[in-house]
Amino acid sequence: MHFILSFLLLNSTFLNGSTEKPFVLVELFTSEGCSSCPPADRLLSEIVDKEYNDVDVIGLSFHVDYWDYIGWKDPYADQIFTKRQRTYARKFYSNQVYTPQMVVNGKFEFVGSSRSKWENILGKLSAKEPKYSIDIQEWEIVNDELLIRVSSKNDNSVILNVALVERGLSQNVTRGENRGRLLSHDNVVRSFKTRQFDGQLNELRLQIPDDVKISNASLVVYAQNERSWEIIDAFKTPLVD
Repeated sequence: MHFILSFLLLNSTFLNGSTEKPFVLVELFTSEGCSSCPPADRLLSEIVDKEYNDVDVIGLSFHVDYWDYIGWKDPYADQIFTKRQRTYARKFYSNQVYTPQMVVNGKFEFVGSSRSKWENILGKLSAKEPKYSIDIQEWEIVNDELLIRVSSKNDNSVILNVALVERGLSQNVTRGENRGRLLSHDNVVRSFKTRQFDGQLNELRLQIPDDVKISNASLVVYAQNERSWEIIDAFKTPLVD
């Protein structure tokens, strides 16, 4: 990639992750090597495509790597995503991980293909407002990196997560449990960084993989409580309008 794209976010709606509507953030842990995962991938695609009147729904698809050994290496999998799922397992007092798994706002987890569980949780969360304030001062793409400058009006320390997600992906799987299937994915996490954040102005850098289609990519920034891992604010913007 050899270009520069820069946005200075002046509109307060975009500066502050706390928009007028409450948010719901969905993290799907999935794998192309898991035969139970395609229905969950389709559900996430429906979730992020649907317009909700009273809530902003943001979805991320984290592909884990522990299914790679059975014959198909998921090209979107990363051990960092597996580590993240294992941390959630500890927060939920579980000694195991599984796919597909959805985690909503860092508080609720369920089998990722369960539409009824998703709708039930959405009903419970739709009235809740953000508890934090993420200010995206500026972001820009320089060659193969995404640079984000973030601050907050809050001075308490949180975990800040920054993700580059890509929609409209598909893959012909030739081995493993999904052999012979064409799998489709949306909001796949292609690059991810997490760090402690005290609200002061920080610059974060994300590597942009060479095969990412910028027109299909978005930036997602979200904050979590350090102890509980509850999502307390979230922000999403496409990289290209």
